[in-house]
Amino acid sequence: MEKVYDWFVNNVIAMPCGSDFERGFQAALLLAALVFFLLIVICLICKIIFRRPAVPGVTLEREDGDIFISRNAIFTAVCRLEREFPELEIIKVNMQRNRHKELGLTVSVLFDEKESSFDAVAGAFKQRVFVMLTKSFGIETIKSVAINLAKIPADTEDFDSDAAAKTPTVNNGFGTGI
Repeated sequence: MEKVYDWFVNNVIAMPCGSDFERGFQAALLLAALVFFLLIVICLICKIIFRRPAVPGVTLEREDGDIFISRNAIFTAVCRLEREFPELEIIKVNMQRNRHKELGLTVSVLFDEKESSFDAVAGAFKQRVFVMLTKSFGIETIKSVAINLAKIPADTEDFDSDAAAKTPTVNNGFGTGI
């Protein structure tokens, strides 16, 4: 460490140390900077290793040649299902491979809970996506469809001031006054 510090002082720092305290302080700063740099490098390596890149599409192998269906075509087909499910508004569709190299579809939605529960609508929507992919494109390689509930739209027209005054205000899961 002494050689590294001497090289650092001679080549990088223009001000030499006046006392042992300053020398130790600069050595601690150098060590902290090196540890921080090492943590950044480790995080970047982990991110590269464990990333799940998006899949550009699905290739169907046939005897007379391959058929490629892009993820934009799948996105458009899934968005057409919004007409059948008025409670859902599709925000984003993403196709990725999991750890076992199987294709999975992730659909982010907004949900309007006026008529039915999210669980029932999501289950029916998943089954309809599988049926649509098989019927329209012949895709049977997508093994899972995940539905992510992004948010629920706020209703201002059904606001009851008496009921709101009786219920405590809740913010991020924490009750007021507790």
